[in-house]
Amino acid sequence: MSKITELSDEQLDILADKITVRITREQQNEFEKMRQYAFHNTRLLLKNYDKLKAHVQTVEDQLIGDQETFWNHKYLTLSALMQNRAKTVKIMHHVRNCLDEYERICNESHSRGYKLLQQKYFGPKLSDEMIASYYDISRQAVNSQIKEAINDFSILLYGVEALEIK
Repeated sequence: MSKITELSDEQLDILADKITVRITREQQNEFEKMRQYAFHNTRLLLKNYDKLKAHVQTVEDQLIGDQETFWNHKYLTLSALMQNRAKTVKIMHHVRNCLDEYERICNESHSRGYKLLQQKYFGPKLSDEMIASYYDISRQAVNSQIKEAINDFSILLYGVEALEIK
């Protein structure tokens, strides 16, 4: 038979403090992972923005073309494919709205964040060296400012999950 030992109030307080510290540390680690995922996903979205935008256009064109045709019949839909396409379209509309809002914020604050993202990721893309030359700054400064712009844009995309809250 095992012996039951009662802990003193002081021992319980020490135990509670240790548990609280461990839980807090684990929550901070999880939050940091979410923030890193938000940054990674934002950069991935930006790198593939032009391709995703073209995909959205082809889906919209296809939907218009398929109206009132044999392929639009309710029994002939490829629902999984269309759900994936619809998800892409919906996400890209959200991204476009966030980009518009980010551009507005940058214009109001005289920040070059949006312009950096535009030069790096949209349309005819510029190299880091070309961007550095354009702004007469170092390549390291370009990378730092682009990272900051991605972090700022991540907040618009993902909300509080992209913030670095301590």
